[in-house]
Amino acid sequence: MPGFAPFAGPGDSAPSRGRLPSISVPPVRRSLASLFLLLALTMALPGLSQAPGPRDVVVRAYTFKYQQASEALPLVSPLLSRRGTVELQPAGNTLVIRDQQDAINRIMPVLRSFDHPVKPLRLEVMVVRASRAPAVSPQYQHSDLPPGLTKYLRDLLKYDIFEVQARAHLSGAEGQWVIYELGPEYKVSFRFGALQPDQQVKLRNFKIVRRSEGQVAKEMLQGTVTLGFDRPLSLGLAKSEASREAMMVVLTLREGP
Repeated sequence: MPGFAPFAGPGDSAPSRGRLPSISVPPVRRSLASLFLLLALTMALPGLSQAPGPRDVVVRAYTFKYQQASEALPLVSPLLSRRGTVELQPAGNTLVIRDQQDAINRIMPVLRSFDHPVKPLRLEVMVVRASRAPAVSPQYQHSDLPPGLTKYLRDLLKYDIFEVQARAHLSGAEGQWVIYELGPEYKVSFRFGALQPDQQVKLRNFKIVRRSEGQVAKEMLQGTVTLGFDRPLSLGLAKSEASREAMMVVLTLREGP
């Protein structure tokens, strides 16, 4: 069969026999073509561009800006699934959580709410001597405390007389240590915890020491105390429930400087 010669326009040299002419593609068009090819491949591969499903296990890290990461551990643990773990990284003030996506969706809003700017707090501390009225005058009653607190303590402890031995109003903020001398006889120290979602604050390492003249200092209380705002908490020290006398520490937490 007769062959066909390629067409050559004016001014063009005739191409070699048996070769196709080359076509020049501008760089912009090549980029667009590559993009369309990538999109086509992505759509063709199932699951490549999908987000994690509710049961997929993922790793999520949260670095705290205001609060201590260690304070959030008790909030995270109950929200983990059976497959979940949480790791504390103190150096970076970070929690690293590995769990199913649906558990992560529950945990992250709690952490964001907990990581609030530090709030100022106030604590009223009273050391009170409580006793029962003498048998010869059972109707005698006396209290240095406010009427509402007096009624609460009498209903709770069945004492008639409340005498304040030491009293102080302490100011601080979440995360701060407080050490205070309540006169020459008592010393109180603790660290304010973070405000929890249930509006409670822990006084960590709470300790109150009594120093009598000429005697070795005696520790009255030590431990962690949990307080709600404007709800007095009384901690009593007595030999037994039948004791006619007891020492008490009354704590009241309030907001504000």
